[in-house]
Amino acid sequence: MKNLRALPALLLGLSSLLAGCIGENEDVVFVEPRIEAPTVDVKVGVLGATLTGSFKLTLVLGPRASGPSTVQVGAVAITDAPNQQSLVSGLSLVSTTPFPVTVQPDSEVMIDFELDKIIPEGTVDALCLPAGIRIAGTLQDSLQVGATSVASDVFNPTGCL
Repeated sequence: MKNLRALPALLLGLSSLLAGCIGENEDVVFVEPRIEAPTVDVKVGVLGATLTGSFKLTLVLGPRASGPSTVQVGAVAITDAPNQQSLVSGLSLVSTTPFPVTVQPDSEVMIDFELDKIIPEGTVDALCLPAGIRIAGTLQDSLQVGATSVASDVFNPTGCL
């Protein structure tokens, strides 16, 4: 008789799984990064060009992760739209949160970044192509071997003539 009392709870649990009730981040066992709200402004001056901008880095870790993850930011660059060629590397980044950052299971961490770089005037033409650009980089997630790549959606910088 005891087994029959547990049957409704078991059926309810199985039906939830079959109905697709698993949360959006349920299967994220490594940190899943996103670059959002990217902006870049190009200003051409007498001594060259200045590149300024910002973006948000969102780090998501699901409840099934084996534990918290320590995340370190690697190289960040501005790439072409297909994300195949780096147009500006060695960006000077300032973040609202010091790194490394710890991401707990079943949580999301958002970090604001600002960037600033003096670039050769010739680079402005590549940045200002109609196809657009991306902000791309790598992260090191302590739960995973190797670097994780992340890139923003394609966007167009401001200040292009």
